[in-house]
Amino acid sequence: MGRKPFLASGKILGDYSVLIKYFEICMSKGGECMDLLPSREILDDIKEMAENKGYSYLEVLGEIRVRIEDKVNCDIAVEAYKMVHGISVSCEDARMELLKEIVAWYLEAAETLGLVKLKESWKP
Repeated sequence: MGRKPFLASGKILGDYSVLIKYFEICMSKGGECMDLLPSREILDDIKEMAENKGYSYLEVLGEIRVRIEDKVNCDIAVEAYKMVHGISVSCEDARMELLKEIVAWYLEAAETLGLVKLKESWKP
């Protein structure tokens, strides 16, 4: 099992390597990465999406992506992806992988904090 960020349980994603590497690179370069940390506003919005609207992970990803994708530094995302996976990808591919990890982290953090209960749809 891979490394996980603070409050992540591994219930949605077991390996957050690209996200962790992104933060390591961003912080070492003195970049602005703290605005990708889960805010109370985003966690409350996730609670609303999950409880009142019954959103799936992909629907939450779509909603949150629009709000945070401009906060992702594309060069750092590409570098993090390459360091983790050993291959170069486009900015959009690296950004999307990072956003998937960020939203999974937000959802797991919301559950850890007792804001939502994640359903595992593949289980009875």
